[in-house]
Amino acid sequence: MSADVSSLSQINRDEILQLLTLLRDKLPPLRDLTAEERRSLSGMGDKNRSFAGKVLEVILQDPEFLPRSFDVNQYQRDLATFDDLSTIALALTRLLDLVNATATAIGSEVYDDALSAYRYAKASGQGASLEAMMTEMKQRFAQQGKKKDKEAEKSKVKE
Repeated sequence: MSADVSSLSQINRDEILQLLTLLRDKLPPLRDLTAEERRSLSGMGDKNRSFAGKVLEVILQDPEFLPRSFDVNQYQRDLATFDDLSTIALALTRLLDLVNATATAIGSEVYDDALSAYRYAKASGQGASLEAMMTEMKQRFAQQGKKKDKEAEKSKVKE
C-alpha cells in the first residue's frame, strides 16, 4: 500500500480539491438540512420515485384535473433534477467509499509502522536525545492501562 501513497502528489491533491470545487459550482444550488428538517421531509426512495414517475405519466396524459396553480413544467424539472442528482450521488458515494477504504488501510499501515518504530526506539534506549520524545509518545498509551500496554508490547515484539 505504501508505494501507492507517493502517487498522490501535492499537485494532484490540489488539483483534485479544485475539481471538487468545480463540481460543486456545476451542481444546482445545494441545500444543507438540519436533522429536524430531514425528519420532516417526505422520503424519495425507489418506490416513491416510481410513484412520482407514474403520476407524471398521468399528468401528461390529462393535466386538466390539476388546479392552475400546479406547475407541471416545474414538477418535470424537479423530477429530472432528482434523477440527475441521484445518479451523481451514487457515483460520489462509490468514490467516497473507495477513498475512505484506502485512507483507512493506509492509516492502519502508518499506525502499525509507528508502533513498530516506537517499540524499536523504546528498546534501543539510545541516549538522552530520545528520552524527551519517548516520554511524550508514552502519554499516548497512558490511559490504556499497564495490562493492555504489556499485551500489545508482547504481541508486537514477537513480529
